[in-house]
Amino acid sequence: MASDEFFGLVRSWLTIHLPRSRQLSPHTIRSYKTALNALLDYLRQSQHLSLAEVSFEVINRSTITAFLTWLLDSQHLGASSANQRLAAIKSFLSYCAGEDPALVSIWLDVTQVRPARTSTRAPDGLSMPAVDALIRDPGQDTSRGRRDTTLILLTFDVAARIQEILDLTPADIDTTIGAARVTLTGKGRKSRTVPLMDKTARHLDQYLSEFHPSTTDIAGKLFFTARAGRRHQMSQDNITYLLNKHATAARQQCSELPEKIHAHQLRHARAIQMLRAGVPLPHIKEFLGHANIATTSVYASADNRMVREAIQKAGSATPDLAPLWTGGDDLMLQLAGLK
Repeated sequence: MASDEFFGLVRSWLTIHLPRSRQLSPHTIRSYKTALNALLDYLRQSQHLSLAEVSFEVINRSTITAFLTWLLDSQHLGASSANQRLAAIKSFLSYCAGEDPALVSIWLDVTQVRPARTSTRAPDGLSMPAVDALIRDPGQDTSRGRRDTTLILLTFDVAARIQEILDLTPADIDTTIGAARVTLTGKGRKSRTVPLMDKTARHLDQYLSEFHPSTTDIAGKLFFTARAGRRHQMSQDNITYLLNKHATAARQQCSELPEKIHAHQLRHARAIQMLRAGVPLPHIKEFLGHANIATTSVYASADNRMVREAIQKAGSATPDLAPLWTGGDDLMLQLAGLK
């Protein structure tokens, strides 16, 4: 059956090619799997195909274009998320074309599908008073408070993606005062080492002595939850929950905290803070782990305060305007060639 060929390649792509050949992280592979599941949902709903009827014969430029529209209009995905699904489908078909030359024409056809137009919007970073209030809210009176303080402070200090924080182990941390640093593993399993503020290093020292007192913990996850006496890795939902819990409490002292927050807002806030402090964009790019400086440049174009201050600074050096005309009307008309 034609469906056997399709699902056979799906399986080898997800279980062999992506994890072994490309060595992608489980998180990235899950996003690819989500894209394929979305395509199958679309084919079932729009073309009323059962899984046994799904084959490469129904995959073409027209189908994938309609799939992209379905993601935007019916599933209400943002353009960026829809484009990620599209890129995953194209990646899968590229792999299939390499495995079977008969599928090259299908892959080339689908590569002509244009991504959805995305609008450039300002990163929704938290203000510094909001960041400060959020970090202070957990307090230091309980072990959970100390854990949450350390997690929020570290996430802000190193401008990490949420998955980068979840993947940390004690071995990735160096708390030497004056030379403290952390090694983050980002997209594509690319590692980068970024410095830590001494304040963050001291909090991490306290956290490690309390939550990872044994040297055997060095390979375990840095942040975890405990249920029935057993440790479990934190999830992205865990972090989102604790951030919003503390934001709700901290909002009484700082009205600048929005109703709902997410970890990426701490990353945006740190990037904008560095930009305002005069750190060059190429350095911020490396700090954030961006592959392209165009991504980092969004912070510069979106920071209205910096633009306003730059204009005011430039205005202060502008020479005085020429004095207003005070000559007679006849002379003015002559100079203008009207008399």
